[in-house]
Amino acid sequence: MKAKNCTIGDLQAALDIINRKYQDNVEFKSLEQKGKQIQFTLRVKSSQGPGHRLGFPVKNYRTGKITQKRMAFACWHVHGDFFDALFKVNPQAAVFSGMSSLANPGSQQWITINGVNWQDKNIGSQMQPLYFSEACECDE
Repeated sequence: MKAKNCTIGDLQAALDIINRKYQDNVEFKSLEQKGKQIQFTLRVKSSQGPGHRLGFPVKNYRTGKITQKRMAFACWHVHGDFFDALFKVNPQAAVFSGMSSLANPGSQQWITINGVNWQDKNIGSQMQPLYFSEACECDE
């Protein structure tokens, strides 16, 4: 992701805010100033802790059980909470996630205090839909 109109300190302050909710399990995988923008990636320290993402459901054909792999990626809720926290720290901030808008598929736009945050998206298939909001164990 890319952020503009903010500082690395603003991003760190937003991370500190959300880590109260996610038990200090969220960190930056990368955080780098590139010109006027900051490139960053959120991840979790432990896939056993809060805020981790789940992979696609997989059926074990020997046992018949359906399981989802725990991944060390930050889930949709972590990202949404992070953006909300960033906008509280710096209302002028904007984040470019690279995900297309639901209203305009194929387009990409900046997430700002005025909108685009908390848009859910099917990351599964038509036969087996899986939405970002379902790909974790958050109770929201």
